[in-house]
Amino acid sequence: MRKSKEILHLPEGDKKAEVTIFDSQDCDELRKIYDGWRLLCDNLNKLNARSVNLPEGLSEIGFAIAKNMWRCTGSIVGANSSFDCYDPNSGRGNNRIQVKACSVLPDLTSFGPQSQWDRIFFVDFYRLGQWDRTFDIYEVNTEEIENYPVNANQTLLDQKREKRRPRFSIFSGLIEKGHFISKETYLITDKGVIKIN
Repeated sequence: MRKSKEILHLPEGDKKAEVTIFDSQDCDELRKIYDGWRLLCDNLNKLNARSVNLPEGLSEIGFAIAKNMWRCTGSIVGANSSFDCYDPNSGRGNNRIQVKACSVLPDLTSFGPQSQWDRIFFVDFYRLGQWDRTFDIYEVNTEEIENYPVNANQTLLDQKREKRRPRFSIFSGLIEKGHFISKETYLITDKGVIKIN
């Protein structure tokens, strides 16, 4: 892992920002984080306590390594910085990446009223009802997310415009119905995040 100041090609113009760039050498730590998270959840469950939510660091770093993208965690002067990752291999208008993830189903995914992105991905860490270091990455169409009816009268975009924080299940609302662009499956190992399907 290394932190680097890079030029990001954003709708507001080219902006210099700090990003985190991961490689396969970070995978042993990622595997330890995954195993530690699952051990903590299992031990809590033994005492009849609720599991700990999936840490965003685990889901976003796993995604960034799998898709060879940069993770963005800080603010960007003069630009909206609500996206999670940046795709250095895509051009302006296709490079701001939003990552939503779950470790239980059905998920309940929320969206900040100021959140902006070019592409959105849903990461399922409870793949096939198992916690086995595998996860599925689904790319979902932004228009389908924005136009999803979160209640009888409003879409997600309607609620965002009202400065509300809309939420719905991406998995049951879209993915189970086949509404996704692509699906890939990965396995976290100490040597790498390996695509297995």
